[in-house]
Amino acid sequence: MAKGSILHANQEGVEVLRFVGDIRYLLAPGLEDFLETVFTDPGLKGFVIDLRETLIIDSTNLGILARIAKRMQLRSAERVCIVSVREDINEVLDSLGFDEVFDIVESSKIGTNGSEELAPAAAGTAAMARTLLDAHRTLLNLNESNQALFQEVVSTLERNSAGVAKK
Repeated sequence: MAKGSILHANQEGVEVLRFVGDIRYLLAPGLEDFLETVFTDPGLKGFVIDLRETLIIDSTNLGILARIAKRMQLRSAERVCIVSVREDINEVLDSLGFDEVFDIVESSKIGTNGSEELAPAAAGTAAMARTLLDAHRTLLNLNESNQALFQEVVSTLERNSAGVAKK
């Protein structure tokens, strides 16, 4: 399995997130910690999500991206931009309805100069379960067709989260 990393840069209030390699759920806690800080910045103008170097991105991280789009919709009329050139990833984005909440393009003038890798965050079992559940609920609620895709996943995660919370 190839290593994955998430890099970030800020260009005049626009956060640029570059996803490189295999983007799996273990990267999600670090991304969420970073986003909580970013969303407190009153100067935040937008996001560019660069997936050009992404080999694989799992549903947990896709759910977090969908949450970014939803949170930005609440802040302004600007849509989040996803830059993606890989046909397989574009098919996944389209099938999940990302074109409804993102502008998906093949290139961007915004660069990633001065990018820094997001610090990994260790998440306990309960925190990881909450991250997985929240991400998949976001995908489920993104559009009607996703309800059939993610209802069973969300139900299973809810049952498992309840068990983790009792421990």
